[in-house]
Amino acid sequence: MAAELSVGRIDSVNARIGTQREYESVLILRPETGKAEISDMISRMRKVIDDRGGNLIKIDSWGIRVLAFPISHCRKGIYLYWRFLGGSDMVAEFERHMRLSDKVIRFYTIRIDDDVDPNARPSEVTDELVEAVSEPGPDPDEIARQRAAEEEARRAAEAAARAEEAEDDRDYNADFDQDTGGED
Repeated sequence: MAAELSVGRIDSVNARIGTQREYESVLILRPETGKAEISDMISRMRKVIDDRGGNLIKIDSWGIRVLAFPISHCRKGIYLYWRFLGGSDMVAEFERHMRLSDKVIRFYTIRIDDDVDPNARPSEVTDELVEAVSEPGPDPDEIARQRAAEEEARRAAEAAARAEEAEDDRDYNADFDQDTGGED
């Protein structure tokens, strides 16, 4: 006979019955990952959490960030933050799916709290939030290029204004010299 799958199991002897552990996880996705791929990954991971008796409390996108050092030949990555309740078996399955995904270049999960009542932590996750989180966000290099172009345009406008002001001063001085006959 096949072993029965215990859902939401906490592998700890001193855990209180009816409670779960709270975890948070940060994933770094490849920067070329599109909105549809992110949305698909979120739905797969929500299914893993739900099937194992967990509760997804929060998910957030931190956007595209420049990494401190290249990871898997990527200089940038899309950061996703997850907070969820469940057992250690659910975390193992969650991390297994992360390792199998070619879009995930790094992940890290930590336990935040033990013996959490699942009914005390309602989920903040809505369909609108998942839609917003699926958006990869702006590229930081492109933002830097836009800011540099805006700064260059501002400096050029200031230089033009100073040149026009200097021209006006020369015209005024020339008119003054003509009116006074060159005498001070």
